[in-house]
Amino acid sequence: MAEEMSRREFVRLGANVGVGVAAIGVAGCASPAPEAEIDTPSSMFGEETEMSKRVLVGYATRTGSTVGVAEAIGRALSERGYVADVKPLRERPSIDGYDAAVLGSAINGAAWLPEALGWLKANAAALGAMPVAAFCVHSMNGGDDERQTRKRLAYLDKVREIVTPTGEGYLLGKGPSEDDTSLVMRWAFKAFGGTAEGDARDWDAIRAWAEQTELGEETVR
Repeated sequence: MAEEMSRREFVRLGANVGVGVAAIGVAGCASPAPEAEIDTPSSMFGEETEMSKRVLVGYATRTGSTVGVAEAIGRALSERGYVADVKPLRERPSIDGYDAAVLGSAINGAAWLPEALGWLKANAAALGAMPVAAFCVHSMNGGDDERQTRKRLAYLDKVREIVTPTGEGYLLGKGPSEDDTSLVMRWAFKAFGGTAEGDARDWDAIRAWAEQTELGEETVR
């Protein structure tokens, strides 16, 4: 089993395992998640003035939960005086005109999604000339013990090979729930380091991280 699975993969795996365990009298089989196109909107937060600085909040998502995280970060940055453009990295947004970047991705296979890492590599030169903060949205290894902390910090190993983040955020997203995953699969999820049950996004923690992240000199309000 992969170190980090997406919520959809756990749902699908739960359905497959559920068929087998049902034969021996164990109930709780979940249905596989539908293969639907995930909405990845762009949005802008903040009011542009002569003194304002622009920040690109770029994100990559697999099941959609990272969208809300990125928007919450953009909103918090706007309250610091920045103009924050929240954009999906799969659309390959330009970095031109930005003073800083806050970039994040859902975690799958213990790393950022390929589209996020690809965009990062393609824009490495420009990003090297500005403050860049990085965040992860994950459902596993959210605990405080040494083992889970080590695994969690490794999520950004490939990112650190390209840029040196001014701040790193490890934010819980969505994990399997009673509504979409069997009891057996929820047990397996926890056994492999799963810590997010259902929607575990902590909006206060997300906001606090965005408020404290170093992005260079603050803009004048």
